[in-house]
Amino acid sequence: MRGTLMTDAELLTAPLPELMARAAALRDSAHGRLVSYSRKVFIPLTKLCRDVCHYCTFAERPRAGHAAYLSPEDVLTIARAGARAGCMEALFTLGDKPELRYRAAREALARSGHASTIDYLRAMCALVLRETGLLPHANPGVMARAEIAALREVSASQGVMLESASRRLCEPGGVHFGSPDKLPERRLETLRLAGELAVPFTTGILIGIGETRAERIDALRAIAALHQEYGHIQEVSVQNFRAKPNTKRAAAPEPDLDDLLWSVAV
Repeated sequence: MRGTLMTDAELLTAPLPELMARAAALRDSAHGRLVSYSRKVFIPLTKLCRDVCHYCTFAERPRAGHAAYLSPEDVLTIARAGARAGCMEALFTLGDKPELRYRAAREALARSGHASTIDYLRAMCALVLRETGLLPHANPGVMARAEIAALREVSASQGVMLESASRRLCEPGGVHFGSPDKLPERRLETLRLAGELAVPFTTGILIGIGETRAERIDALRAIAALHQEYGHIQEVSVQNFRAKPNTKRAAAPEPDLDDLLWSVAV
């Protein structure tokens, strides 16, 4: 294994202790051993989503008596509690374009005078920034150039998880079948557009959802290539699938610790 970077074949066959040692050496040479973090408060602006990922427990269907979106007052209540607790960022999470699937979302947006979920998100980011000083981080899923640019004016950073670069997972039987926003080319295009607009961006992969280790490498290399071109990726998360009740993957096997360690090392 010559040089700094390992080939796909080497990554797939190297013993885990050796792979971890190589990864640790690279980390220490570039960043040292200091771990930094930023406290953030979680603001779930809406749990409605047009996608139907087979492992998700965040998304919900519209329910009578439940608001489709957090109100501005709700948003500020959460943000102010976060500020009192010492948070520096407001992490806005939400389903992907629910107005394209649910009448309840469309009607709620119309009542609030907003054309889209992204439009409402922008308004709430501006509100939190103005009223609390917390730095908004927007994580609304797949976005067009104009949407990224609009959010850039009111947020410190944005993000979208790539999750996987495997289109196979979008085919019948795959965890992303029926979820148009999980097509890898659409998510990679969002990452690319963010790079062109110089927006600090968070992304990452989700392991244990039916992908192979080779496909994980493909996803990480795709992220690395975009960062090499634009220099805008601020964080790459490696999240491990957990089987949750009342989902289509409730009985699916979970990745073990060695699998997670391998993915982080890669």
